[in-house]
Amino acid sequence: MDICSQKQLLVAIGEEDFSPVDSGGEINVPAGTTIRFDLASGGHWYGQGFASRPFFPLERGESVNESFAVGNTQSPIWMCSAGYAILAEMVEPLSLRFNVGGNNLLELRCDTQSLVIRIFHAATLPAAQQQLMKHLGWPNKITDPSVFGDAFFTTWTQYPRCIMQERVVGMAREIRENGYPCSTLIIDDRWESSYGSLTFSSDFPDPKAMMDELHGMGFRVILWTTPFVNVETEGFEDLAREGVVLRDKETGCGGVFKWWGGQAGLIDVTGPTGRDWLIEKLEYLKDGLGVDGFKIDGGDAVYMPPPDKADWAEDKGPSGYVDELLSVFEEASTMPCPNRTAWLSQGRSILWNLPGRDPHWGINNGLKSLVPVTLHMALIGYDILLPGIVGGRMQTADSSAALPMDEMMVRWAEIHAFMPTMQFSYWPWNYASPAADVIRQYAGVHKALEPYIFEQAKDRTSPLLRPIWYDAPEVEELYLVDDEFMLGSDLLVAPVLDPDTSARDILLPPGSWRDAWTGELCRGKLSEHPAPCPGCGIFVREGNVELSNRLHEKLSEIQRGSVLSGTESSTYESKLDRDVAGMG
Repeated sequence: MDICSQKQLLVAIGEEDFSPVDSGGEINVPAGTTIRFDLASGGHWYGQGFASRPFFPLERGESVNESFAVGNTQSPIWMCSAGYAILAEMVEPLSLRFNVGGNNLLELRCDTQSLVIRIFHAATLPAAQQQLMKHLGWPNKITDPSVFGDAFFTTWTQYPRCIMQERVVGMAREIRENGYPCSTLIIDDRWESSYGSLTFSSDFPDPKAMMDELHGMGFRVILWTTPFVNVETEGFEDLAREGVVLRDKETGCGGVFKWWGGQAGLIDVTGPTGRDWLIEKLEYLKDGLGVDGFKIDGGDAVYMPPPDKADWAEDKGPSGYVDELLSVFEEASTMPCPNRTAWLSQGRSILWNLPGRDPHWGINNGLKSLVPVTLHMALIGYDILLPGIVGGRMQTADSSAALPMDEMMVRWAEIHAFMPTMQFSYWPWNYASPAADVIRQYAGVHKALEPYIFEQAKDRTSPLLRPIWYDAPEVEELYLVDDEFMLGSDLLVAPVLDPDTSARDILLPPGSWRDAWTGELCRGKLSEHPAPCPGCGIFVREGNVELSNRLHEKLSEIQRGSVLSGTESSTYESKLDRDVAGMG
């Protein structure tokens, strides 16, 4: 029997007793009143989006947020294996309590206005998820296949505070010399004369010439941007008086808050003045200098003036601002913009960017968190994503942190090669061979997957990245697997997430699956399946001969088991507090 048909989700509003949820429709909850869902009646739970320490399924842990609003890529969406998807259509902060102390409850409350809950129900969880996505407007289609085959390169960890024109051009030359399939460069933090000026600093003496040279080498160029204007930016108070920067209701001056780059105001894109100013700045960078696109960082509710002080052109709510911001970049950019922050923006033509992971093996924002967090994001509609950077944010969050050892760097690249996109920020050729060779070869594997990923991404009725239960929702055992994932319908990956590991257990969905390394047909549970470094589990659904042959050909170039645990060959220090004079 289908596991979904065995359960009926239970709900209670305020002090009411629990009762079955209607098969679909809308629940209106008065302001200040809590709605409670019985987790046990729903089976296994997923959704909500980004978390530094993700649990998969969600009921394996707990979550408490008394002011749940936009922060990184999240949405007020929860879904369960009983075939229900829950959407809180809100832009005001929610009180969120999930399984607190193991109490088996999802508790939601909004203190400022009534809470609108939409329920989607179907025979299976994938069918309910598809109803939800249809309601939201299915996510964007990427029309350029190279977005999926590309190995994106960004300056962030290689040059944290040392970014300049000659280094960017040098970066491009090194990418070409090392044979990476890359057509997109991201110029990250520190290119501006001041945050929010949207003008190049003196370290970029001729940005137009730089763009022309990079285009001549076959690169598109993306600039990192934020909606923040720092107080030291020339004309800051003029921008506030004009309504470009959000004003403080009491003073009429710019509403200033603290973010990781200093003291700033927020560009008010909810009105025509701020919106037109930002579009004009972006269009000059695009049309005047040749910039191809923009990376968006910011829009979190925490980086806004307090609601009682903010004099918005049109108040969209703490979680509504970011969608207005994304609409500006959709209008101004010629390509999908990488973006870190979203709430209910699934329909936007955006490349969703996972926030930085830390360079360690663990589940708390480390390598082991990568698969579960991307699966939660994909299920709530953010499936066309950049999974952060290979190796994590080295020495940027902690400048004294050790560099990843060869084994970790290879295992990280091994996962990224089978994600929708792949991104580097610490140069792989900082490592000695064989690690450097293997990482480059995995970038080649990702490039070989370009036609498959592009074809799978055309189907906007199912997520491109998905859990292994998505196409077999009747198998309850699959719902608990948090260390395997599917890319499209026919490719399963079982990565290795612990050091000094050469084999692992693997659970395959129903049907026959071909080991992409050996060509062997496999079914069901595989005990201690070979997974040396490199060489994690990669399987293709029987019947997709073209994908099997393409993968096998590229993987045959990689020497399995060639990277030894304990090897540390990279010596290039990528420290946040390093200055230009200290560069080697």
